[in-house]
Amino acid sequence: MKKSLNQLGIFAIIVGLPLYSVAAQKATFDAKVTVKNAFELVKNQDLDFGTIRAVADITGTDTATLTIPADATQSPVVASTNISNAEIAILSAGSPAQFKISGVVPFASLSITDPVETDVSLSVGSGTGAAGFTLGSFTYYIETGASSSTPVVGKQIQVDANGEAVFNVGATLSTTTGNAANYLDGAYVGTFTLELSY
Repeated sequence: MKKSLNQLGIFAIIVGLPLYSVAAQKATFDAKVTVKNAFELVKNQDLDFGTIRAVADITGTDTATLTIPADATQSPVVASTNISNAEIAILSAGSPAQFKISGVVPFASLSITDPVETDVSLSVGSGTGAAGFTLGSFTYYIETGASSSTPVVGKQIQVDANGEAVFNVGATLSTTTGNAANYLDGAYVGTFTLELSY
């Protein structure tokens, strides 16, 4: 009986306490994000092999080459497997191609994919049947970026804190063999596609 009276007293105390209501409010919000995987790759200048004298080995397999280094401070280099049959001689020196990257995540690295095109041929209207050239052995040099004035290693270019970089592209021009005709005077052109990706 005593226990029941105690329980009754506790109940009376609880009932006698004032009731407090809790105020609550709700608000909604959106979660947003903008994806920008694209970036800018702009050509500053084309790859120029300058003005040359060129002789092709039209009956044999000898070739001559002209290499434009990606580092613009280095001189072009000519070579031949047999200069009596195939030759390139420089009359005026050329220069590497140059590109600018922007709009990239700061200090991100981009991968280079070499062009797959190879042919450099006499422009339309300059004549027909002339020997052509092939282009290959691409090299890359960072002018500005996370590291400036350095060769590209592993075909990776790292941009700077602003997400930008400027780099050069060099390559080797080679004479072809087994042509019916030799080289004619005129402009020889090839169009190439360079790809960069995250």
